[in-house]
Amino acid sequence: MKRSMKKVLAGFTLVELMIVVVILGILAAVAIPAFTRYVKRSKTSEATGNISKIYQGEVSYFNQSSEQSVASFASAAATPSGTPSASKFPAQPTAFTGDSGWSAIGFSVDSPLYYAYSATASASSFNAVATGNIDGDATNSTFSRAAALNAGEIQGAQIVITNELE
Repeated sequence: MKRSMKKVLAGFTLVELMIVVVILGILAAVAIPAFTRYVKRSKTSEATGNISKIYQGEVSYFNQSSEQSVASFASAAATPSGTPSASKFPAQPTAFTGDSGWSAIGFSVDSPLYYAYSATASASSFNAVATGNIDGDATNSTFSRAAALNAGEIQGAQIVITNELE
């Protein structure tokens, strides 16, 4: 009877508890940086998606303007204006519609943004750029995609990413 009572009252030793604490510490040390990298990468998906939309809008605008025999690409000013930071730019539904370049390529966003977007164009090429700073340091990340007219056909480049996660 005494022997079975000791087993019921027995608990974990201090060494066993310390082993559990060390294991949890190691797991946290591995998981927390991986999680922050995952969050940063999810924020960059906004830029790649919107750059692709701007690219498609530019191609569509060029095709429509070439039907009217005035083939060209559209330029649009950096929107929203301001210095990128770790927090989102506030939602500005009229920011994209007020600029004739954004209206021409059919690009607008009604929700808050991490990145500022611009499109520079000439008669035979364009470059769409997203600039942001998702971690709030002095380094900006940029996403850009360019295209040029080559023998009457639009040749688009891949998205070029600089300092993706800063």
